[in-house]
Amino acid sequence: MRKLALLAAAAALPVIAPSALAQYAGDYNWTGSYVGVNLGQGRNAEFDLDAALEIDAGSAFFPGALAGGTFPTMRTFDGDGWVGGIQAGANWQTGMFVLGGEVDVQLSDISSNTSIPNAPGGAADNPDGFTDLNFEVDYFATARLRGGVAFDRFLIYATGGGAYGRVDFDRNYRVGAAEITDSESSNQFGWTYGAGVEWGVTDFWTLRAEYSRVDLGSSNFDTSYDDGTIGRATIDTQFDVIRAGANFRF
Repeated sequence: MRKLALLAAAAALPVIAPSALAQYAGDYNWTGSYVGVNLGQGRNAEFDLDAALEIDAGSAFFPGALAGGTFPTMRTFDGDGWVGGIQAGANWQTGMFVLGGEVDVQLSDISSNTSIPNAPGGAADNPDGFTDLNFEVDYFATARLRGGVAFDRFLIYATGGGAYGRVDFDRNYRVGAAEITDSESSNQFGWTYGAGVEWGVTDFWTLRAEYSRVDLGSSNFDTSYDDGTIGRATIDTQFDVIRAGANFRF
């Protein structure tokens, strides 16, 4: 009887051993470095503009009733657009907890285009005039810490850190038959925070979905003209990013 039991156990080893090994190999380990790509959309962008033109009394660009006047603008302009880029980082896992850091660089066409009729000056002083304003995030980059909880191949994480990007400010004024076009760019620093989920498809490839809020802070733009007109503008830029990506682990 004892011999039969031993024979049965020996016969079961080829079945039990691979099963145990497969179970052990299924304990996914997030520790390691990675590089990847992502694509998504920038939404709920807000370009907060605080600007003013102080038109010189002898201005050749802004004649007539506009000369010698000051024309302030305080408005928020909404926008959206696509984003896409690359990321690189590293994770360290202890138990269920995963800690790490990541940097990413994104190209962007998050923008807002607005035409304000009769500006500057209003309908009474500039009935055929307008002001075209264009705001755009040309690119941005972030450096972030990540912390999350792993459920085998499934990772839930929060992230936050610093942000850097370039904001373009283009404008076109029409006063009567005259038009003035100008553009400025500013590199700005700010912060970001967000959260995401990641799935380990294989030991080498993962897929992720992530939300983040990016605030590039504010920057001052000089919008003065050669005729003596003084122009100044402060723009505060912030937006949401929803993106999906893939990482290669090594």
